Amino acid sequence: MLDCVTRDLMHNIRQNRVYSSLMIDVVVIGGGVLGASTARDAALRGLSVALFEAEDFGAGATSHGARVLGAGLRALETLDFTRVREQLHEREVLLQFASPLVVPLPCLIPFYDSNLLVQARLRASLALTDALGFDKSLPLHQILSAAEAREREPNLSPRGLGGAALVWEASVPNPARLALEIALDAQAQGASLYTHTRVDGLRLRPAARRRENVEGVCWTNLLTGEEGETPAALVINATGASLPDVDRQVKGLAGVLAMRRKCISVALPALQGGRDALLFPGWGDDGLRSVVPCPGFSLLGTLETDFAGQSPEALYATGREVAALLHPLREYLPEADWEHPTLALAALRVSPPFPGPPALPDTFLPLVIDHAASGDGLGGLISAAGGSLLSCRSQAEEVVDLACRKLGRALSTPACRTSVLPLSAGTRTTPGITFHDESTLAAAVQYSVKYEQCHTLNDFLIRRSSRFWSPDQGRSSVSAVLGQMAALLGWDPSRQAAEVKAWEAESALSQAFRVL
Repeated sequence: MLDCVTRDLMHNIRQNRVYSSLMIDVVVIGGGVLGASTARDAALRGLSVALFEAEDFGAGATSHGARVLGAGLRALETLDFTRVREQLHEREVLLQFASPLVVPLPCLIPFYDSNLLVQARLRASLALTDALGFDKSLPLHQILSAAEAREREPNLSPRGLGGAALVWEASVPNPARLALEIALDAQAQGASLYTHTRVDGLRLRPAARRRENVEGVCWTNLLTGEEGETPAALVINATGASLPDVDRQVKGLAGVLAMRRKCISVALPALQGGRDALLFPGWGDDGLRSVVPCPGFSLLGTLETDFAGQSPEALYATGREVAALLHPLREYLPEADWEHPTLALAALRVSPPFPGPPALPDTFLPLVIDHAASGDGLGGLISAAGGSLLSCRSQAEEVVDLACRKLGRALSTPACRTSVLPLSAGTRTTPGITFHDESTLAAAVQYSVKYEQCHTLNDFLIRRSSRFWSPDQGRSSVSAVLGQMAALLGWDPSRQAAEVKAWEAESALSQAFRVL
């Protein structure tokens, strides 16, 4: 196994050296769900693609937000019927091409007497969504009595409960896994993937009229220390909210960075007896609260707050932010274990202003910026930000359409096929082996290292397994996983100590709300 992994690593290094002398079509910066989707779309159209990610696939905002794809409801507040249809279409596409990574999920929206206006608005929105989604595969919404609502979710407080709406949405149980599978599919289509490789800056060349053209990127492999450059005809910045060294080079990103917001989600011990997600809309400027059932825990999200005073590379949720997220829910779910949150996560998202009051999911609008046309005078660079899990595929399609036009290949490249071509995750060996004992743990580690670009302890414990979400955050598995990975990847004692330190740092960030 060590020989196999070493051979793969050396291949990547040699490939980087090739890219240091040969210009490719597109460099994608960022390995979240948007960056991975962009790389896959571009590779499917025959473009040569290299994707660089400073950490791991789905390590940032992708894995830290809400896991419910709220199609259409929020857009109806502005009577944007075209956008509602687009969102419903994207939900159907994701359910088809990304199954079993995107699954149907029943959701309850309780009606309490203190939210009569919200209730009336929701009833109208649900009826319109059903009408506009006439061709959807999910069931139509139902209005339940209070007794029926409590039968489905016994944890709901009966006090003031007037009933509930039962709606069917799509859910992404493991967003990081979705990003990984999209990236691996891009690789199968010819894209080259480089995780734990930080882009340190853009290669710039002076152009006419005091302009500059971007002609590639400079990078550092954070695991090997290797540095290099990759020439490219076009660079796509899909990092979303943070790329410090590039931010300083691109004046046009200042407006995007001004729209950064911090999003908070919290894991609690699993609610007992319920089987549906719960949506509680309409609390002021920070909008929806959701409670999503996950294996072994309940995920609460998402609180959106102003971003200030923290490093983007070491974000954490404060005790005040966690309290603000949990407080409105205590009245409606009195039996939940509010006193023992497992962890709290924070991530940066670009949140363009949405017209109308926030109330329901899909608060992030996609942005695509052509810097040559935006006043920057910077050719060869496209930035994509905002958006959500729901819009990642269509936003990537828009980005690659623009890339093909800028490359002068709009007519010679095939049309986008990501809306009709399923991910290989549904046909290849079951992704993400679930382990229950030492033997299956060893198999899961070997599989992840060999087939899923798992290079660090955090890659496995946080994003290739669900151990980080358990009460001990995987502490009981650290020794076994570390031993397996050290044997497979040839880690010496100092590297093993560094891996444990990195895991402890991630764990500490997720527990910072207890003391800060």
